[in-house]
Amino acid sequence: MLQTAGLVALGVAMVLTVYDLRASLAPETCSECAHCRERAEVERLRQEQLSREYARKHGLDHEDDDRRIG
Repeated sequence: MLQTAGLVALGVAMVLTVYDLRASLAPETCSECAHCRERAEVERLRQEQLSREYARKHGLDHEDDDRRIG
C-alpha cells in the first residue's frame, strides 16, 4: 500500500515538474513595450481566425456562436 502511494506521489511530482518547466519557458509579457503588445495582438488575431474557422466548419452563424458570451 505504501509503495503504491509512493509511486502515485512520484507520478504527480513528475507531472507538476513538467508543467512548471513548460510554464517557465513562456516569455514574460508586459503592457508597456511594443513587442509584447504586438505579440498579444497577433495572438488575438489568431484566436479570432480560429473562431471564424470553427464557426464556418460547424455551420454556425456569427449570432449563433455562444463561445464569446461574457
